[in-house]
Amino acid sequence: MSMKFVKGMVIGTLVSAGIVMMYTEAMAPNRKKIMKKGKQMAKKIGII
Repeated sequence: MSMKFVKGMVIGTLVSAGIVMMYTEAMAPNRKKIMKKGKQMAKKIGII
C-alpha cells in the first residue's frame, strides 16, 4: 500500500465522519466548535 492510498483512505473516512456529524448535529449551536476540532485533527494528522 502506498502512502497516497493510506492518506486517501484517512481523508475519505474523516470527510464521511464529518458529514455524518454535521447531519446529526445540524441544529446544534456548537457546529463551529466541531469544525474547529475537525481542522485541528486534520492538522495533527498532516493533511492540511
